[in-house]
Amino acid sequence: MSPTRTSRIRLACAALLALSAAACAQQDASMAYSRAAINRGAIVPAESVRVHEYLNYYEQRFPESSTEPIGLDLRLGSTQIPAAGGEIWLQIGLQARQAESAIRTPLNLALVLDVSGSMDSPDKMPYLQQSLMVFLASLHPEDRVAVVTYSDQADLLWPSQIVGSGDWIRSTVESLRPGGSTNLHAGLMLGLQEVERNFDIRRNNRVILLTDGIANVGETDPEQIARQALAYNQRGIYLSTVGLGLDFNDDLLSTLARQGQGAYHFVDSAMEMDKVFRQEVEGLVERVAEEVRVAIQLEPGARLMSVTGYQGTPPADGVQVVLQEMGAGDSQVLIVRLEALPGQVGRRPLAVVTLSYLDVFAQRPREVTQPVTIQVSEIPFYDPLADVEIRRNATVVRSAEALIAIDGLFNQARYLEAWQLAYQMERELRAVAAISGDQQMVEEADLFARYQVTLASALGYDPVAPQPTTFPADGDQPQRWGAPLVPVLPTVELDG
Repeated sequence: MSPTRTSRIRLACAALLALSAAACAQQDASMAYSRAAINRGAIVPAESVRVHEYLNYYEQRFPESSTEPIGLDLRLGSTQIPAAGGEIWLQIGLQARQAESAIRTPLNLALVLDVSGSMDSPDKMPYLQQSLMVFLASLHPEDRVAVVTYSDQADLLWPSQIVGSGDWIRSTVESLRPGGSTNLHAGLMLGLQEVERNFDIRRNNRVILLTDGIANVGETDPEQIARQALAYNQRGIYLSTVGLGLDFNDDLLSTLARQGQGAYHFVDSAMEMDKVFRQEVEGLVERVAEEVRVAIQLEPGARLMSVTGYQGTPPADGVQVVLQEMGAGDSQVLIVRLEALPGQVGRRPLAVVTLSYLDVFAQRPREVTQPVTIQVSEIPFYDPLADVEIRRNATVVRSAEALIAIDGLFNQARYLEAWQLAYQMERELRAVAAISGDQQMVEEADLFARYQVTLASALGYDPVAPQPTTFPADGDQPQRWGAPLVPVLPTVELDG
């Protein structure tokens, strides 16, 4: 999809927030795509980094609700604020209950598989085949599955039928060979039509498209492809997309998944295959909540400064954020930055947070409301990111923003500044990983170290940068990440 199309999508999201106090969300392909680009020695395109999506790739440890399909978890960057006021970080976590495998909604599924010549690459066709082999283990014998392939034209290899042992799917996947042009539109339409032909309100009617998303024959206009798919989505056929290969069409696949109320992933490794098709597969195929919204209403004396993933200043008094649909076991997180004006010592109300959504199983709306308060105290030192969990997630947000900034600096030939930002981000990730015990952050720090090699090659030398600082921890909230810090006392010498 062209940069002009990308801009239109983002402007539409921005207008939605400005006019109706809502924000656009996506799925979790950004992190995996960025990782693949950096490991390939490429510069990560700013337009492929969606901050909210990047953050939601990370594991969260929000508790499940014992009474509701979606739990609401609120957490502050610090449980205290000085009477002089200041910056406050609020984390809003959503957690869907895990599915009980024995009662999962049976599938009416079409697998739409790209077998065109552009898939003849070590990071495409082998990943497609291996991913499906992992996915087969999650299918139930009573599920219905159709297999569609496409290259120059679309072919219905297997009309929809009961999975049974699944051997027929396995042998079909093993026999796939790439070749020809890419008629993505024909393949997608055939898959949607096959699911519609066997539509069953008692089943989860869904298409999963695995592709590099590069359409070059038939209907190739991304807007037209998305428009025609939307007609099926509106009739209750959901669409998830999986991107393969660095040259895939990110905008098309994210748009298709968003309007199809499905997941959007990017597979760049065996680790990612396991994550998407085994660890998180229930979220891929079992919907729990639709029309998910979080309303943040500010109390007098507090104003909204920023919301994860929204570029610009949101309305100061509050917003309603539109989030993606949630599957079984899914989590979502928003980081909200507030400013509190000076106030009296004591308990102070900050905001009211309301989660609303459609419970898919019960087919009825649900709503949960929680107030947010903070203790105002006369404290000598204030760190708005004292809480380890909030600092962890705020650092992940900064790392996504750093990738966007590095692309801009690189395009302006400001290579030293780009390198310095990557160096600084690596050190910050390692420092926060040390207090949170988060291996994902260590792996991302390694990526930024690898990124420095690419950026240094543009400079022609290896620069030197300052050492990192360490961070205090807030002990007023139970910690879900890391262990309590042991203070290190300074060493001094007395006069003789």
